[in-house]
Amino acid sequence: MGLFSKTPKPHPKIIIEGIEIAFNREHDWWEFTYRGTYFCSFELSLTLPTKTELDSVLEAMESLKPEMRARLKKELSEWGDLKLDDGESCSVDIKDFATDKTFVVTWSGGESWGDLGVDFTIKDGAIIDEACGD
Repeated sequence: MGLFSKTPKPHPKIIIEGIEIAFNREHDWWEFTYRGTYFCSFELSLTLPTKTELDSVLEAMESLKPEMRARLKKELSEWGDLKLDDGESCSVDIKDFATDKTFVVTWSGGESWGDLGVDFTIKDGAIIDEACGD
């Protein structure tokens, strides 16, 4: 640490029903992990879904995982020699969940992917939109 550097401030956190929710100051988003899945919201106000709603999001993701993986494999093949299952991660953006019950599952971070990401917008247990880019 330099002479004039400050210790970074910790991210503000709240805990609701055992879910630790933090506001990431560097990137201005809310983030939390529930049942092993990373959730985020890029809005300044966060409306936290109930545990029942979070469970339904996870159930929808699990049931759609084969379809997402098939589409993901197709998208990656169109970008060159990119591979599925080489370290990618998946996160869930819930910024619109409170208003219209949609959420976005983002796959990114694969070793061969660089900064490429694929987003699947999900509503009522179905993929309603797909976007790919870097």
